[in-house]
Amino acid sequence: MSEKRLAFLAEWYQVEAAIIRTFLVTYYIVDQAVEVFDQRSKKTFLRRTKIPELSQRDFFVGSKINVFGRQFDIVDYADESTRNTLARYRKKGFVLLKNNMWTKHLGKFLKTLIENKININDGLMVQFTPKLVTKFLSGKQQNDVTASVLMNELLSGPAISLELIGDNVVDIMVACAKYKSENASTSIRLSPSMEQLFDIEEVRHGFYCPAREEDVAMDLKFFFEERRSIIKDCIFKNTTLAIIKPHSIKDGHLGSIVDEILSNGFKITAMRMILMARINCEEFYEVYRGILPEYIPMVAQLASGVCMCLEVFAEDPEKVSHTDFRNFCGPMDPEIAKLLRPHTLRAKFGKSKVLNAVHCTDLRDDTNLELQYMFKILD
Repeated sequence: MSEKRLAFLAEWYQVEAAIIRTFLVTYYIVDQAVEVFDQRSKKTFLRRTKIPELSQRDFFVGSKINVFGRQFDIVDYADESTRNTLARYRKKGFVLLKNNMWTKHLGKFLKTLIENKININDGLMVQFTPKLVTKFLSGKQQNDVTASVLMNELLSGPAISLELIGDNVVDIMVACAKYKSENASTSIRLSPSMEQLFDIEEVRHGFYCPAREEDVAMDLKFFFEERRSIIKDCIFKNTTLAIIKPHSIKDGHLGSIVDEILSNGFKITAMRMILMARINCEEFYEVYRGILPEYIPMVAQLASGVCMCLEVFAEDPEKVSHTDFRNFCGPMDPEIAKLLRPHTLRAKFGKSKVLNAVHCTDLRDDTNLELQYMFKILD
């Protein structure tokens, strides 16, 4: 008897042996359970088990999932049924947000994409040099004038690269870029929320996106496989760390939280998205071990999916970034935050002490240590 399921081939890097092992990962839609089979030993690694932190939208080629502390990279479909179900529509896309646009509209941009079922799978703030811009533009089909303008725009300040996952995502982003232009003929009809966003000229002209899937693959490789050469460094001066937790991203709140941060007097000076291994989550939260009873579920939550790490800076020179941002996040318990400080991030987006939307550095002396860990040590 057939059952609705999705089957994938996944890889796990075994550090001790320095080898990559292949697994069959099956997701059962009816009970939202996961089963993992070791292809080499021909043994079941994990019997059919429900993992609350994982949902159907976490499973696609190119995604990374954590199963009880082990990180699997999904590299291919395991059967034609899954391929036919997903490959037709769940595509990868890429956008590069220019400095003059994202500093004002990043939150709104992310929020609109998410509302239109386009997920943010990876993100990185990048800093171009003339050499890197030339390398990025090489091979692209643009005239000299367009290339020169884009080069100047990318050298004007940090940009943000985003890997997108969604139905027809490449065509949708091209239609957004062409919205209201003379050659705007496209078979894609934008939603009202997208029309409202891209009606803003600064947004419409404030991003680059490739028009072909092969160009998407090339751009994703340039930014996310060689990220160390282009990532924007932290400034480490009167800044603090913010982490938008996996549950917030899965619940669709990424854009709203970023919008709240930028519209309340804070500036983002570095950004990266990352899927942390459980051992790294334990190490990061080590200071809470034996102090907070929520330590173990906090680790499990941080390891459950992709999170967004931000270096945050208070634009007001009279403010202390660490203190003011911690106050802006609110009490650790969202229920207390809703009663005492309803304007804070945890009051608005938190659910519990563990699912409290964001992490912020508690002690001022730890700000640079935590930033170093997320942006330098974890790579």
